[in-house]
Amino acid sequence: MRFVAEPISDLRLSRFHRWAMLWLKWFAAFLDAAGALAPISVQAERIGHRWLDRIERIILAIVMLRTVPRVRCIRSHRPFAVHRLRQGALPRAVIGAKLRRTLRPKSLRARIEALTQSIDSLVARLLKRLPRGLTRRRPIITTPQAHPAVTQRAERALTLAINSS
Repeated sequence: MRFVAEPISDLRLSRFHRWAMLWLKWFAAFLDAAGALAPISVQAERIGHRWLDRIERIILAIVMLRTVPRVRCIRSHRPFAVHRLRQGALPRAVIGAKLRRTLRPKSLRARIEALTQSIDSLVARLLKRLPRGLTRRRPIITTPQAHPAVTQRAERALTLAINSS
């Protein structure tokens, strides 16, 4: 049996998570202090959303790394090497649109609150979603079966069309 090392240790992952939560708390305190002096402008909100985009990427990476040990490997039956495939949109497809929307409200305050929720709840949501499969990434191709009544009618129409006397 071959031992496969984990991509990152749990200790380092929890350290990254604590750092992200500390950064979010600092950013919320900064917004409170800035909002006490004057209302936050539209430009400042855009800059804040850009900063939150970065921290959201880190949190989603932590969520995906926490789910890795609980997910089985998806084997592909492709005739060529898997490393040649371009899998750029796979992390986005794995996370799903609903989870991304819940982490991206319009206001900065609501977005910080959404990002500070428990990582375990985000992991549970992702684990609940994953067994449904990624139908756009791995489509299920089916062949339609014709009903016997439809095929009999088609044969009868064909015989009547051939006998044109």
